[in-house]
Amino acid sequence: MVPKPVTTGETHVVAIEELGSEGDGIGYVDDFTVLVDEATLGETVQVEITDVASTFARGEVVDSEFGFD
Repeated sequence: MVPKPVTTGETHVVAIEELGSEGDGIGYVDDFTVLVDEATLGETVQVEITDVASTFARGEVVDSEFGFD
């Protein structure tokens, strides 16, 4: 079994690159899909991982609009 790059309770900065069929934002951590409620396309947010499944994780926004200079 390949280890997942995220675990429940961790925080990660994620760029929202796509929108899911239910309107959730989709971003990636080391090519692992993270679904983020209440995130919009093009936004960069800090998320707390709330659930990890075999092929994706779910996260909640804890801070929004992280800029990278």
